[in-house]
Amino acid sequence: MHDEYTDAAQAWLARFLEAWNSADLDAVRAELQYPHVTIGPAGQVIVAETASDFRTDFEQMREREGWASSSFEDFTATSSSPTKVHFETLFKRFTADGTLYGSGRVLYIVTEQDGHWGMQLRSGIPDAALLAARS
Repeated sequence: MHDEYTDAAQAWLARFLEAWNSADLDAVRAELQYPHVTIGPAGQVIVAETASDFRTDFEQMREREGWASSSFEDFTATSSSPTKVHFETLFKRFTADGTLYGSGRVLYIVTEQDGHWGMQLRSGIPDAALLAARS
């Protein structure tokens, strides 16, 4: 699927990834829509009503996982409208030396509100084999 809405939403995904990889929490928050919903791998639901409610601890990711960067690959827009696009993509996480240590499929629902595209909902399922190999 390719249309003007998926182009706008995919441009947002690139901005989001740049903010994420810079580990700039304020920049990440600016790329989201609120309320923002995250559905975790175990089904837990986290709702950030406002930007200040959204939390990600990049330092903890570095210490706990060795995280240095992430990538999105294999974008598939599954549906789109003038105000919403559903994307499925493969995410990957890498250590500072470029070693892949995590990946999985994630659904992003990207919405347009007042001329701003941003992620409203994300739900990911990590690759169990990679996670098990790191344990």
